[in-house]
Amino acid sequence: MKKSLIVLGAILLLALFAGNCKEAVAVSCTDSVKKLDNQESSFAVKCPANCTSGSVWGTDTYTSDSAICVAAVHAGVITAAEGGEVTVTKAAGESSYNGSQRNGVSTSNWGS
Repeated sequence: MKKSLIVLGAILLLALFAGNCKEAVAVSCTDSVKKLDNQESSFAVKCPANCTSGSVWGTDTYTSDSAICVAAVHAGVITAAEGGEVTVTKAAGESSYNGSQRNGVSTSNWGS
């Protein structure tokens, strides 16, 4: 089963589903959608292992400047121990995001 990460404009939604994608681009633990500046509406990234620290805002939906791989670990889409491939899909953002603690990752509130 392919793991997927969905980005909504200024946010990331994390989801798990099967699907086919282009070849994943290797990223660092702290790369964000904003930093990657990928023009595709959907693209795959390959996260390294041990991504548990980096700036992340939100829970299940994340800001576009959140670290993609850390957000994916927080959401349980990949594990910190193994890393893995996620698909990022862009869409419109939200006005606020609530942070939380999950899977060894703490995220912050934004706009609330």
